[in-house]
Amino acid sequence: MAKVYDLIVVGAGPAGLMAAKTAGENGLTVALVEMKQSITDINRACTMMLLVLNEYIFGERITFNTRDGRFCFPVNGFSIRYDGPYKNLYGWQFYSPGGACIPFGNYREREAKGDAGRVSVVHDKSSLLRCLLEDCERHGVQLFPGTTIVGIEKKGDQVYVESAGGKHFCGRFVIAADGTNSIIARKLKFNEQRTFYATLIGFGWDLQGSAMEEPMSLKTWVGEEKPTIFFFSIPRASRDEFAVIGGGFDPRIDYEAQVDRFLSQGRFASWFKEARRVRKVGFCENVYSPIREPYRDNTLLVGDAAWCQEIEITGAVLCGWNAAHAVTVALADGKINREGVERYLKWWKRSIVDRHDYTNYLRPFTMPVMLSNEEIDFLFGAMKGPLKSTLHAFTGGEILTAEIQKLIPMIQQQRPRLLEKIVQFGITPLERLLAEGIASGYPNR
Repeated sequence: MAKVYDLIVVGAGPAGLMAAKTAGENGLTVALVEMKQSITDINRACTMMLLVLNEYIFGERITFNTRDGRFCFPVNGFSIRYDGPYKNLYGWQFYSPGGACIPFGNYREREAKGDAGRVSVVHDKSSLLRCLLEDCERHGVQLFPGTTIVGIEKKGDQVYVESAGGKHFCGRFVIAADGTNSIIARKLKFNEQRTFYATLIGFGWDLQGSAMEEPMSLKTWVGEEKPTIFFFSIPRASRDEFAVIGGGFDPRIDYEAQVDRFLSQGRFASWFKEARRVRKVGFCENVYSPIREPYRDNTLLVGDAAWCQEIEITGAVLCGWNAAHAVTVALADGKINREGVERYLKWWKRSIVDRHDYTNYLRPFTMPVMLSNEEIDFLFGAMKGPLKSTLHAFTGGEILTAEIQKLIPMIQQQRPRLLEKIVQFGITPLERLLAEGIASGYPNR
């Protein structure tokens, strides 16, 4: 007869490891199932940022205790160990196709303040996962790496999870932390009611020897070519390297070719003239609307599995911690049902879904659908920075919208047709702006 675990966690990223670690600390019997054979390997593109250190996100005000090596979540009341390398980030620069720059924050002023001026840190994700994994093992979590889940079914008060090798795991609760392309979300039919926006594809390189200005920052470029893709650059924590990634919502684009042209022929090619390409990075993920009620059949979806594209490592850790505590309380109360984990569902709605509008994150990346490169150049050039300092994935769009509103009298006078397009852009449903991505993507329902 199969062992019955208190909790089965599917997925050993930050959300899953945090859930397993927390449940183990609470004394639960936990099985942690992960598709990768080596849990700490990073096999896809990732900016590896801790967001954010100068403002609230998901209701939390994160701090980094460099003395003791801990990422701290004081509002929720916990911290996690981190003994790996890190680098401070002091700003975010957003470039138009013609090279006009919108700076979020004054980079030089923040850099001069050192740790007090950082808006985020880049860390080594492998080190972060290792620290969480070691804590899981310390608290009795049973690990099952190299295990791909193919099915899930609730029978009575227990949930059975099936692997590709025919092995079955039995638990009283399941926490699904298997990412944006979640198998569990698909098997339990969560995706059938979600809005599909696009299949997001990205490709890039880790580079050595780049010569970027204000290097300790996140950089975003609106691509010069049509169809438009966006480029991102971020320093790596453990090496003298930078990741440069190009991505977009149309899987028909040759992203490798676009990245190559950006690095060798683009407006900023001089920054990469002496750079050596040392490591390919990429990703492919589907973008859906969030799941408002991430519970079904004694299973909780956490992190990217229930969110829209990127909940960031910050959000993933918060989800794992809160979900594990909710399951612990449910088991202690003998409520092996939705009522037992209602505290997590309330937290999810309050702190994630209702706190930040995911469309504010997606909409800025649809600007090229309605505006020409020349019009984007004009808008970016008209904004006199620096703007409010942020690396916040959701408030960045709000800040840009507020700045454009300040420019309306000038735009009305100089470019009335552009103003009409801006107004239309603001009221057009996201589904229409991303119509090409929806038509060309590959939704896993």
